[in-house]
Amino acid sequence: MQEQESMNRRIQWARPGLLGRLSKGSTGKAALILVAAHLLLLLVCLGIWYAGLAPVFDRAHWIPAVLVTVVAVAGGTFLMASFGFWGVGAHSGQDGGDQFEGDFSPAAAFGLGWLRWALQIVVIGSVGMLVILTWMNFRPWYILSSPGIDAMPTQVAGMPIPRDWEQSDTEKDDDWKRDRAAYTKPHARYEQSYYAPVRTFAEMERWVSDEAAWKQSRFGAITNVDCDERIERCRADKVPAAGEPEEHFIEVYFSELDGVTDSSDGSPLNSVRVVLYYAEDGQEWN
Repeated sequence: MQEQESMNRRIQWARPGLLGRLSKGSTGKAALILVAAHLLLLLVCLGIWYAGLAPVFDRAHWIPAVLVTVVAVAGGTFLMASFGFWGVGAHSGQDGGDQFEGDFSPAAAFGLGWLRWALQIVVIGSVGMLVILTWMNFRPWYILSSPGIDAMPTQVAGMPIPRDWEQSDTEKDDDWKRDRAAYTKPHARYEQSYYAPVRTFAEMERWVSDEAAWKQSRFGAITNVDCDERIERCRADKVPAAGEPEEHFIEVYFSELDGVTDSSDGSPLNSVRVVLYYAEDGQEWN
């Protein structure tokens, strides 16, 4: 009697015959129903994660995080309660979808059972990952970059760099990634260093302050030039296009070098380091 009651409970849990009723005994329709039902859960969770990236949730990210968790748990439970779970049969303990044998041929039941198992492995695993990403407030640009970040090397190349400056090092700084939670929109820093026949900080300051040269360059005009001789650094904002936010600013550093000379005439060279900062939509740096 106890064994019979246990069997009845398992039969009720898996609701054998549901897929057969929905598909009216058609193996093809049954397969499509399984695929559609599992993909629907994945798409809903994907939509919640994507919606959670909206600025309205910047200060209340727990809302999409809790919502996607509830949907994932409820949706996954519903799928397994409706169609069975994993590769295990609902009432005989055998693999291969035997709970479908009352509505489909043995071969079709076997195939549908393993299709269900594969879908649940992939979809529920993916949904679990989306739950984690939502709680982490993970954003695609963390790994996929963005058009604004990708354009930075071209922008630096368009600066009015004198022809006698020799490019030395290039660095794409990823320090900002250590505090991703602080940035909800793309931020990046691109650095280019040069060996330059610039003898003093004052000479570099004159170059940075030459607004006409910047305006005529492919990089574009700069404004709010501010130079500090104590730290040998100049800072300036890139003038945005009309109606656009201020997304870029530059910092230029001067450093004296010992023993570095121009191979053509033996004149001493120093280091000028140009750093371009980008923050989408003008979001502040922390």
